[in-house]
Amino acid sequence: MTHSGELVGVAFSDHVVGLDVEKVDPGVDVDAIARLAFPDAEQKNLRKYEGLEKARVFTTYWTRKEAVVKATGEGLRGDPRAEVPDGIQVRELDVGADHRAALAVVADEPPVVRTLNFGADGQV
Repeated sequence: MTHSGELVGVAFSDHVVGLDVEKVDPGVDVDAIARLAFPDAEQKNLRKYEGLEKARVFTTYWTRKEAVVKATGEGLRGDPRAEVPDGIQVRELDVGADHRAALAVVADEPPVVRTLNFGADGQV
């Protein structure tokens, strides 16, 4: 289970999963955080962007990382700059332009993902 602002995400699976959703925040110092938490290739790619698009790319990377540490149970003990470990499948989920979400599944094969979106009135 995860939430950010008005968005809530819940994942059900026969496998161990990690799920994260974050609001894109252009006010975050993405370069400083990236130096501490992202592998070199992600830092290099992030430097190609500016402004809101840079915040979106950063948040995509961040939600992927958060989903993985939730799935592995590693939390803050692990190296935040580490690549996704073998046996973990990560999928980005479409939750609109203002948020980013990712699902990590402990499995050798890519997961089948089905999503349901509920409005504020609870309707699908």
